[in-house]
Amino acid sequence: MKNLLLSGRPRIGKTNLLRRALAKSPVSYGGFSVQRLEKNGWTWAFRLLDLAWEPYQPQTQMPEAHPADVVIELGPDGKWRGKRAVFDGKGRQAVLAAVTEQVQLIVLDELGIFERDAQAFQAAVFAALDCPWPVLGVLKNKSNPFLDRIRTHPDTRILTVTEDNHGAAALEIDRFLQKELFNNETMD
Repeated sequence: MKNLLLSGRPRIGKTNLLRRALAKSPVSYGGFSVQRLEKNGWTWAFRLLDLAWEPYQPQTQMPEAHPADVVIELGPDGKWRGKRAVFDGKGRQAVLAAVTEQVQLIVLDELGIFERDAQAFQAAVFAALDCPWPVLGVLKNKSNPFLDRIRTHPDTRILTVTEDNHGAAALEIDRFLQKELFNNETMD
């Protein structure tokens, strides 16, 4: 299977495993990541990063951000809200650019519940899963039609990350990258 998606409970370290694997690998990659924005130690929003030109940094102290980049924000009622326009605009563009520019690896971090109405973004995600290039990403451990369809994609494997399997998960990611990117079944 050419697509590997990490899943597990929130804050278990899925994105950190993915980032560490990419830091060790000399491959070109594109796609997107969602960056946690904090102010005085509190998360106030999430920003969508286009990995073709923005550094892969999962969280940062940032008291404000450009509205066109904020993909999930905390509403005045204390509930999180996804911004479909950002998913369908910048998110879709980042994923399709990775598909059409033929990077070695497409990164999708994180696919979750806030994209449920972002049809253009969803179509781009499935274009990535169906293209010839391998995909490495993070999949929210929730259920909705979008996420469930990803889970049943015939060329996609889900790796569940737990507190007890970080080392094994890191090795599995390394094996995946070796096999998919370098056609090498074993680690050097």
